[in-house]
Amino acid sequence: MKTSRHSQHTMFRRVSALFLLLCSAVLGAAETRQSLDALSEAAGRFLSTQLANYGERASFQLGRLDNRLELAPCQKLDVQLPQGSRLVGNTSLRIACGKGAKWVVSLPVAISIQADYWVATRALPAGHELTENDIERRSGDLSQLPSGVIIDHTLAIGRTLLGGTPAGAPLRGDQLRPPFAVKANEFVKIVATGNGFEVASEGRAMANANEGQQVSVKMVTGAVVQGVARAGGTVEIKY
Repeated sequence: MKTSRHSQHTMFRRVSALFLLLCSAVLGAAETRQSLDALSEAAGRFLSTQLANYGERASFQLGRLDNRLELAPCQKLDVQLPQGSRLVGNTSLRIACGKGAKWVVSLPVAISIQADYWVATRALPAGHELTENDIERRSGDLSQLPSGVIIDHTLAIGRTLLGGTPAGAPLRGDQLRPPFAVKANEFVKIVATGNGFEVASEGRAMANANEGQQVSVKMVTGAVVQGVARAGGTVEIKY
């Protein structure tokens, strides 16, 4: 009986030692491996902040990182949207360690944003200047719409279509040209400035020009000068 008890006691000590050894190994591994859940939590906080202005109209679904991924522990996580990526639809976030280690991972994410956007009420030709009667509001998921779709109607009114568009087509910013600052054959104010002087006169613009573009102006004397188009039908010349 004594020998049996001694054997049982010895076996118990060995099992206990093995259990403690396994626990130490698990804890040691946890201390030397970055928690992937922490990366997902950081990504969630980043998106919640970025999408806060949309309120309940915005939602997102984080993808999964490979559980086999072994990253060194990080003291500071840096989450960013890669340059050129849209904060809507199927995209990814760049998560980098900013302190404690050097690694970068990409986390896939699906973002949905419900918003109002604007479409053409009828087929419109190229060169048409948009009015309130030419556009109407629709609602939908921006992830299903073209990049740059107009969500603020004031960015469409008064602008000119660079190409024709069919009825019901979403309007995009890259297909609209802002109003000309000066128009061909219209009289413009010429403001010439230099070191200690400023002179104003009038002339006739020889071409259309957006603000900031170079344009030629024919003076009342017949001379032709070049300047920079400014808002309000003004051409600026600097000496």
